Amino acid sequence: MSNVRPKQSQANISRPPTHPPSGKSTVGTDLASALSIPFIDGDSLHPASNIAKMTGGIPLTDDDRLPWLALIRSTAERKCKEEWEKHQGDFRQFEAHGIGRAGIVIACSALKKWYRDILRGEIEARPPPEHDLPPSHSVANAEHKVSAPATTALRTYFVYCEGSPELLAQRIAQRKSHFMGSSMLASQLATLEDPNGEKGVVSVDISLSPEAVAKQAVEKVRVLFGYK
Repeated sequence: MSNVRPKQSQANISRPPTHPPSGKSTVGTDLASALSIPFIDGDSLHPASNIAKMTGGIPLTDDDRLPWLALIRSTAERKCKEEWEKHQGDFRQFEAHGIGRAGIVIACSALKKWYRDILRGEIEARPPPEHDLPPSHSVANAEHKVSAPATTALRTYFVYCEGSPELLAQRIAQRKSHFMGSSMLASQLATLEDPNGEKGVVSVDISLSPEAVAKQAVEKVRVLFGYK
């Protein structure tokens, strides 16, 4: 999960970093709903070239992931800014199922520490060129240029969706119409660097029921924000 302080505002983001298919979108959706902030599935921000590779069963390289991670970061900053302007700083507090500031939850597979450091704004990276933006992404305009470097103001916190390789294999076998097939799971697991112990990271056990996972995520995020 993460925070930003644009001028007077303070924005927050939650991102479940995980190996697919851990149910990160379900966890992210439930968390965003419980905290009354927007949700984006990070898979929808993959450049078109990445989607083509994954659809063909070709694992992504670090060079492939760099612009995707940068686009997640810049999208989060833009969305938080929009939320701040929309609500004029008047946000629900934790007692009213909010976080007291602008925020967004983005689900993504931030497998390596330096990927997560890009999302934290500690490593500069640039989003993909306009011709390679995902089909769902709005074209950059004068106010929100997708080529702009990610801001360093946004604080990012992570909810790590943790599960056994066997559970992940079972879930991926049940998925339909997704560009990542079961053949890519081994490479994802080999790439994963466990985020437990890093700053701003909490973990949830995805072997539990969806309701229990969501409850665990919300409780741990509240602690991250200093609210018991």
